Amino acid sequence: MPARKIPKNYRSSTGIFQSYKNNQSIAYESLLERDFYLLLEFNQDVASYEEQPFTIRYLRNNTSYKYTPDCLVYFNSNNKKLPCVFEIKYSSELKEKKAFFEEKFNQVEQYLLENDMDFKMFTELDVDPTYLANAKLLYSYAKLQNQRLLSSILNISSKYGELSLIELLNHISTDRYIQAENLPYVWHLVFQNKLKIDMFSPINNQTIIGLSHA
Repeated sequence: MPARKIPKNYRSSTGIFQSYKNNQSIAYESLLERDFYLLLEFNQDVASYEEQPFTIRYLRNNTSYKYTPDCLVYFNSNNKKLPCVFEIKYSSELKEKKAFFEEKFNQVEQYLLENDMDFKMFTELDVDPTYLANAKLLYSYAKLQNQRLLSSILNISSKYGELSLIELLNHISTDRYIQAENLPYVWHLVFQNKLKIDMFSPINNQTIIGLSHA
């Protein structure tokens, strides 16, 4: 449960993001936070994550203030990475409040290191626009459950190896209506990391799709 309740704020975009990796809803208070959570869903190194995970205190001008991190990310054990606290801010805000954030986060980072956690900043400059656009498309097909279609697509991918999207669909059927029925399930399998594509290239009919060996 978040340490701090995210308030409604007319100056920012608050909402709820459905995390399939955590099997629960995650609250966000900016579109950048929402995009960050979406990217975590596609990061195979990430085991789970939580928003507003805990609250600590730091000093400024001899006064104690509360600080609640934006997100705490846990990595898969085989990566041997420490849990990492991410502060999610737009680069313009970091620039405008540089002195304040440096003083604040220097203390926070020291506390986290002493408690076996890393600390990183995340801004919109860390987002690849093509990767994000692809992630949004794939995420929209996350809930599909027709096992017959899923199994059929995986069998074709296993039999023929890497194929372009249009080649894969043509192996399924030359009927355009049947192809249209199967296409969402191709993207569902990519979301599940059972099929793979180049996430840094725009998705189109020539996108190469193959079995994921992760």
